[in-house]
Amino acid sequence: KVHKFSPNFDMAGCCSYKLARRGLLLMNMILLLFAFIFMGVGGVSIGVGKDFASSLNNYCRKVCDVVVEGVTGCNCDSDPPETTLPTVAFAAPAAGLVSVGVFVFFTTILGCVGAIREKSALLIAYIVLMVLIIIMQFGFGVAAGAVASGSAPEVSGPFIGVLNDNYRYFDWKMLSSFWRPACFFASANTTVYDYFLLRPENVTFNFPACDFDGNCAIASPNIPLSAQEAYCCNPKSNKCDTSKETCISGNECVLSFLGKIAAPVASVAFLALVIEITALAFACIIRKGGDGGKFRA
Repeated sequence: KVHKFSPNFDMAGCCSYKLARRGLLLMNMILLLFAFIFMGVGGVSIGVGKDFASSLNNYCRKVCDVVVEGVTGCNCDSDPPETTLPTVAFAAPAAGLVSVGVFVFFTTILGCVGAIREKSALLIAYIVLMVLIIIMQFGFGVAAGAVASGSAPEVSGPFIGVLNDNYRYFDWKMLSSFWRPACFFASANTTVYDYFLLRPENVTFNFPACDFDGNCAIASPNIPLSAQEAYCCNPKSNKCDTSKETCISGNECVLSFLGKIAAPVASVAFLALVIEITALAFACIIRKGGDGGKFRA
């Protein structure tokens, strides 16, 4: 055994080993907390997505009872009527974050046991699993960030494609718990034929006061311009006056909704990466040997 005063004794290596061992235990305790945060944030985001899908389907069932065809965002031919807007794709990063949370929970326990017992096999398994977790977590974080910023056309594209030209034929107020009030500031009535009651019925649609792309709204064949749309329009530039609190475009409403769901997922995913990389570095230092380079297998 090398005496601590021997010239062959590596004081820096010993201290870095002890520091790494304590650091790994501390990082794993923090990551254990993050595991529950991952599962909680992911679960809440999935719940919001399910509520959104349920609200859309309920809206379609209600509207399709009056208008049997040509309803924006709805497929009235299905039984029961259901939405045509995407309700699953943006929940994928949230589901991934829940999976990462489960993996992090068990991996941190493995890392703590490996550091305390100084078992080489356990630390090797911990290092491999942590690398996989970092890769998966980074991927889900990037996906959630793309959804939150509107840079995921496979998610925002279907929304925009369905609502772009027909946003005034979609009652945004029916989903008031998901949109800000400005998203259904304008309203207009139109007459449709009720095929069940066999008579014309007045239907009110509530929608953003600006055109979907932020320009002044244009009257539709069956829906005249509302007073709210005229209020938000700047006739000189033909642009919507977004400086007014109640004036907003449909595109901004969609992106704001997607950001509300995906932004917390992206933030939590990227925040924990620093801690995980630090824990990985500590595990690698411990794996190198510790006192005198000896380590138990």
